[in-house]
Amino acid sequence: MPVQDLTPQLRTRLNRVERIVGIFILFATVLMIGGLVYYLRQTAERRGWFLLKAPYFTYLRSGSGIQVGDKVKMMGFDAGEIIKVLPEKVGSPYNVYVEFVVIGDNVGYIWSDSTVSVKSAGLLGSRYLELNKGDFSGKHGKTYATYAIKDGKEILEVFDSKTTTYKPFDPKNSGTFFWLPAEEPPELSAQMDSIVQQAKDALPHILALTNYLTRVLANTADATERLNRLMDDVQPVVTNIALISSHLKDPKGSLGDWLIPTNLNARLLEATVTANQTLSAAQGTLTNANARLTELATSLDVTLDQLAQITGNLRSQVDRNTNVVSEVSQLIIHTDDLIQGLKKHWLLRSAFKGRVVRTNAAPTVIRPSDRKR
Repeated sequence: MPVQDLTPQLRTRLNRVERIVGIFILFATVLMIGGLVYYLRQTAERRGWFLLKAPYFTYLRSGSGIQVGDKVKMMGFDAGEIIKVLPEKVGSPYNVYVEFVVIGDNVGYIWSDSTVSVKSAGLLGSRYLELNKGDFSGKHGKTYATYAIKDGKEILEVFDSKTTTYKPFDPKNSGTFFWLPAEEPPELSAQMDSIVQQAKDALPHILALTNYLTRVLANTADATERLNRLMDDVQPVVTNIALISSHLKDPKGSLGDWLIPTNLNARLLEATVTANQTLSAAQGTLTNANARLTELATSLDVTLDQLAQITGNLRSQVDRNTNVVSEVSQLIIHTDDLIQGLKKHWLLRSAFKGRVVRTNAAPTVIRPSDRKR
């Protein structure tokens, strides 16, 4: 039905409805645009579209579990994102090239001594990159910032580890990106394979050990049975030993009465008393002998003192009279002449008979003149 055919009232109501629908459509469009802007803002903040992005790269032995878009972590937080995972060329000393970016203020934690650790994210073989922050304090040697940044938004230069200088940065040239060495342990699957292989290698030894344990247990059971039989055989011996011990406790059947009878004990007692008396008498005799020896020593000491006095008097007399020695010598010579004359006298010759030693030597004649000399 054409609009011009409507009545004025219907046309007025239709215009009002159209105005309300237009306002609703405009409001819905504004909400949709606002939601889109909010989504884009959140996505930009999450992905760091308006933040500084510093590119880095590393080399891995295997790209297993590493995918483009995976988050790069540092200290447990998301610090960046992997943007490239490519195999290296044939003949290259490395296997896999991994390029990633670090977003925002996280770049300040990465210095020239920083490294990348490859860690497992689960049992399904997934892995992720963990950045290890550098020591910017300089305690462990001089370190450098990986990039020279202007106003926290623009990268101007990149640090060259070989020359320890900064060179211009080109965001389109990956050769100007900073390289971080990787610490890559074996993959979880490789570790599991190694563990399984070690278990397979150890299985024969385990089986041999179980067989050995079975033999040991069988021998132990046999030894226990033999020990039980031995205890049954030893039980009468133990009973006899207990009986003998009870007899030993009895004074009439003790070991002393068995070894030394009553009569032998009395004789030993008498012999002991006699020996004791003999020792007492010998001790008295030794005491008397000791006293007598003491008296004898005292008397000998007195005698020696008197002899010393006599010799001292004699020496003093000899010192006073120097002619005594010569007179004694003359007296001895005259006495010898007298004895020789008595030997030759016929009356006393028989009294001096003795052994005559005959020699061919001429007799020595002592003259009075020689004697005086």
